[in-house]
Amino acid sequence: MTAEDTIERFATARYVVKEAHEARWARRIAVFFLQLLILTAILHRFFELSTPAAINLIAVCIVGLGLAVLIAVVSLIRIWFGGQTGATNDFAAIIVGLIGLALPAYFLSQAFLLPELTDIQTSPEDPLQYTVLLEQRPRDANPLGNPSAEQVQLQAEAYEDIGPIIVDRPAGAVFTVVNEAVKQLGWTVVVNEAPGESGVGRIEATDTSLIMGFTDDLVVRVKGDDTSAVVDIRSASRYGRSDLGANAERIRAFEDEVNTALEKGETTVLEQTAAEPEEEPVAAPAKQVKKKKRRSRKRRVYRRR
Repeated sequence: MTAEDTIERFATARYVVKEAHEARWARRIAVFFLQLLILTAILHRFFELSTPAAINLIAVCIVGLGLAVLIAVVSLIRIWFGGQTGATNDFAAIIVGLIGLALPAYFLSQAFLLPELTDIQTSPEDPLQYTVLLEQRPRDANPLGNPSAEQVQLQAEAYEDIGPIIVDRPAGAVFTVVNEAVKQLGWTVVVNEAPGESGVGRIEATDTSLIMGFTDDLVVRVKGDDTSAVVDIRSASRYGRSDLGANAERIRAFEDEVNTALEKGETTVLEQTAAEPEEEPVAAPAKQVKKKKRRSRKRRVYRRR
């Protein structure tokens, strides 16, 4: 073998570069758990998958997506120092994993920042009571008892703006405004009792979250007389250790809707019953008086002729 043959042999030699197989698995795991997360939301939102099962599946998806991102990061480190291929799969796994973890990460941050409350109401010292929804609520759901002193304190510290609406209008008129607000918010009403002789009106309804379709129970009370009324609301989640601020946001949305409707509505009772100034009689315009005088003169001239 000549020297030229040896040089040609080394020039045409091919070096086999190993592929980091964990990179491919990281991408597969990330795609699988992202699809499972989307499927869980669809099944719970539209196909009556039970809420406890959906919560467990979401937890599994979060762990799976986190594992895929971790494997991809370790694989990238190995590729950097070892010279293997597969970085494209690792970057794809990281991107897919972060997309799937974005929304759960936001809610988890809310769980750390907000207190563990699942029942929020505007007057915890005088808690509203459920009737029909108490029977319709699943047996494994959170209990609907009166809040403890600790829970009242936690709500007061976390949601200082939550409180009843006091209006100087008849209870019946305010109840009509509340009904319109409930309709605008898209709640499903199961009880609608207008204020009667007792002066107390009640609405029980349910609301579902936009993405996952978690169901929360609500009760609204309008209490008052012919001159004033007080509007209270209670919103309670069926499952979970924390509502992640959803009940407080729902109460704020309801109060904003009611206040907007009241501002656009009629004046208060005090404004309606205020004495209106009596209008003084207005004298006839000068032009009309002149016309009458001219007509009378013409008639006199006609008589003389």
